[in-house]
Amino acid sequence: MQRIIRGNGMTQTEIVAKLNELYPDLNLVECEDQFCSCDAESDNYIVEIKSRDKQYNSWIIEKSKFEKNIVKSVEKTKKFIYLTEYNGKIMTWNIHNLVKENYDFQWTEMPMPETTEFDANNVIPKIVGFLYEGKAKIHKEKE
Repeated sequence: MQRIIRGNGMTQTEIVAKLNELYPDLNLVECEDQFCSCDAESDNYIVEIKSRDKQYNSWIIEKSKFEKNIVKSVEKTKKFIYLTEYNGKIMTWNIHNLVKENYDFQWTEMPMPETTEFDANNVIPKIVGFLYEGKAKIHKEKE
C-alpha cells in the first residue's frame, strides 16, 4: 500500500524502502491500516513518518500521536521513532531516548489544519511539541 504524503518529498513507501536499503537488518514494513497510529513497524520499532515540502527551524510532533505511539510502543516493547523527510533528507528522533533525557518538547497549543491527507482545511487547535535537528539522527547514503 503506497500512501502519498503531502508535499514534493518522498512517498512513505520510498522512505521505508530507503531505510531498509540503508539498514538491511531493519525489516521495516508499512502498516496496512490507514488509521493506525503509526506508519511503519519492525521487530524493534514503531515509526511515525512525515514528509514535508518546506524546511523549518524545528519540526513538530502532535501530542496526540506522541501519546498513542508511546503507549503502543511500550505495550509492544518497541521504541517509538518519529521521522521527518524533507527534500530527500531523512531525520529521525528516538522519542523514548528523548523522554528518558527529560527533553523539553515545549508543548504548545497551535491552530493547525485538521488533517493533511484530505481536502478538509478546517483549522483546529492542536497541542504540538518541537523537535530540533540537533537531536535528530540524519540518515545518509552509505559511504
